[in-house]
Amino acid sequence: MTDQVDPSIDARRAVAEMAELAGGLAHELRNPLSTMMINLKLLAEDLQDDSAHDADVRRRAIIKVDVLRQEAERLQGLFDDFLDLTGPRKLHAMPVDARTIVDRLVRFIDPMARRHGIELEVAAGDRPILCDLDENLMDQALLNIAINAKEAMPDGGRLRIEASDEGDAVVIAVSDTGTGISEAVRDRIGRPFFSTKPRGTGLGLSITRRIVEEHGGTLGIDSEPGRGTAVTIRIPRSTADGASPGDGDDAHPRG
Repeated sequence: MTDQVDPSIDARRAVAEMAELAGGLAHELRNPLSTMMINLKLLAEDLQDDSAHDADVRRRAIIKVDVLRQEAERLQGLFDDFLDLTGPRKLHAMPVDARTIVDRLVRFIDPMARRHGIELEVAAGDRPILCDLDENLMDQALLNIAINAKEAMPDGGRLRIEASDEGDAVVIAVSDTGTGISEAVRDRIGRPFFSTKPRGTGLGLSITRRIVEEHGGTLGIDSEPGRGTAVTIRIPRSTADGASPGDGDDAHPRG
């Protein structure tokens, strides 16, 4: 007799996940909204104070308006990330050399790495490594990982980015020599709205995982306190060129 899965179980799980997301979003909204409300009240009081000098009123108003602007930008970023995580999205994937993605990431983060005393290492070989990618989304995913790595190395360190062809999978790995992640935190990392950063939302890594999984891939995290973190993306190798795994010997290296 074949075991049947109760569809109500999946429905309850979906409802529970949505409730968790909604609760996390509400929690993240509370602080910036509270800050905005307080500053709006103070701004109104300043503007109604007839005894205050115009220059003093203007100076205090500028400070409060700047706080309001920053909090509004924070809310906009939060909503954008939330929609990236939960909203519908269509992949525009095509055969791409994974080395192209790595090269673009390295060029983009190199100035940031220099400013923070981070040494970049790149290992991508000299032959094409084809996989079907939505380049814009994968750029976003890798940038999220690289920024997390940078923040884990406040005193500088080494950031290594690798791309390789492992049989039927393309592997892109980003490893750092930063603070690392404890086992207790590692079990929760990547969950929406869980973050070890004071103002972090935890949505960046959640979005990254969703992007990778939508490509039919997996995202793995290997970390140990004091020894750094390695984030590994595995995506199915493209067969659009008719090649099979291991046929790369006749491929032309990059020019």
